[in-house]
Amino acid sequence: MARRRLERALLESRSREREEAAQGPAQLRIRYQVPLSGDPHGIYSLRFAPAGGCLAAGFGNGAVQIVNVATASLHSSLFRGHRTRHAITALAYHPGRPSLLLAVGADGIISLYSMDSETPLATVTALAGCSPCVCPTLEKENEINAMDFCMDGSTYATAGKDRHIRLYDSHTNQLSHILQAPNFMTGDVTPSSGHSRRIFALRFHPRERHMFLTAGWDDCVKIWDKRMAKEAQRVINGPHICGPGLDIQGNCVLTGSWVPHNALQLWDLRTSQLQKNLPFPGGPTQGQFLYAARFCDQDIVMAGGSGTSGASAIHTGTNQVLGEILLPNKPVQAVAVAPSGRVVAVAGVGGNLHIADLH
Repeated sequence: MARRRLERALLESRSREREEAAQGPAQLRIRYQVPLSGDPHGIYSLRFAPAGGCLAAGFGNGAVQIVNVATASLHSSLFRGHRTRHAITALAYHPGRPSLLLAVGADGIISLYSMDSETPLATVTALAGCSPCVCPTLEKENEINAMDFCMDGSTYATAGKDRHIRLYDSHTNQLSHILQAPNFMTGDVTPSSGHSRRIFALRFHPRERHMFLTAGWDDCVKIWDKRMAKEAQRVINGPHICGPGLDIQGNCVLTGSWVPHNALQLWDLRTSQLQKNLPFPGGPTQGQFLYAARFCDQDIVMAGGSGTSGASAIHTGTNQVLGEILLPNKPVQAVAVAPSGRVVAVAGVGGNLHIADLH
């Protein structure tokens, strides 16, 4: 009797294994397309809340709206936008205080919002006459393209048009240090110096408190230690980044470049060497031209851009495309992944917010 039970259990186990193998890895399934009032201005940034239940969206007119992921409905409008405001280029929730949301824009404004209020708790701005503000000349004439918190939330960093990287104390919103961009007139440009062209992506390592990466138009990724005064620790040469096309998981760096071929790549963080080119779907006349790229987990990445006007989930081990989200001839400008790694959001020109899951 015991032997028959064991044989039956073995047969059932093998049957399950065959069924799982036949099913293959997770597939991407669109759950909702979410219309929002700011859609005509386009969505330039997305970020899931730490608990995954809410999704923040940043618009071209400076508006910030919160979407309830479960119901695909508007939860709140933190800022309704204004004709004088520019695009919200990056959003980040405070790691230790998830009710706080940081938003930065191409007009040089940094705003800290509370989920319980539509009034910014603090605004750091480079624009004269903008109130309330902490320091009215903090990022004068800069267009902020990228921002992120370090893993414990004690520091956040910004970067953009002027190529300087600014580190802020998140408790006071005061500038604590500037990693200066190289001065071409004095000839102080070296591989370990700052970027030579605009910066479009900045990501702190999720497990290393002091490490962060930056990338932009100068075809490289710089690896920094925020404790160092001015020099990058290492450089990855090659990626041409024009949006939030940079992510880190463990010792692996993901880049999404605005180039026609081999746009989606994996790099070794320790050696700065290319690990793999990931195939991105698209016809030979379209090109790939990626703006955004994110890890879902160690085996799946999500990326999108203007080449195919869509975003795809790709298995890094098998190169299999797990699914696509196609916008109606509109470029994808933002991709976000929930902390679970199983829910994703995609948006871009004309809004076109889609929420999907990997199942």
